[in-house]
Amino acid sequence: MREVLRYLGVLLLFGIGAVHLYEYFADDYRLIPTIGVLFLVNFAGATAIGLLLASPLESLPGVRNVPIAGRAPHALVALGGIGFAAGTIIGLLISEVGTLFGFQESGYRTIIKLALGLESATIVVLAGFLALEMLRLRAPTPTEARRFH
Repeated sequence: MREVLRYLGVLLLFGIGAVHLYEYFADDYRLIPTIGVLFLVNFAGATAIGLLLASPLESLPGVRNVPIAGRAPHALVALGGIGFAAGTIIGLLISEVGTLFGFQESGYRTIIKLALGLESATIVVLAGFLALEMLRLRAPTPTEARRFH
């Protein structure tokens, strides 16, 4: 189940990136100073986090020697993904009730509802993955379990 949540998180992150790339081109966000660049950064960030979450990080040279992170590198990436998705939601909410870099969003079009849904689902799925990953780390290894029995 843990791996299912991990790869579902990857797909959701790619979905977030795709929606922001679509909005950049189709909804002319590219013409809005600062905000347009942020939509490209959002696409790049979602893609990068998704690729990291999908990659075999534990097999990279030196990763296993890093305290805590070496035991669960995907947990750290998932935590980053949660922060990323939450930050995107917060940015939208700020632009709805006020201005963000001089820009104010007006109304929840279908594409914005889709983005909010993907971002919310990403938070839930990655939080589930993170919880299962932490349980896995706390579970005794077979060697440790034999010592206590």
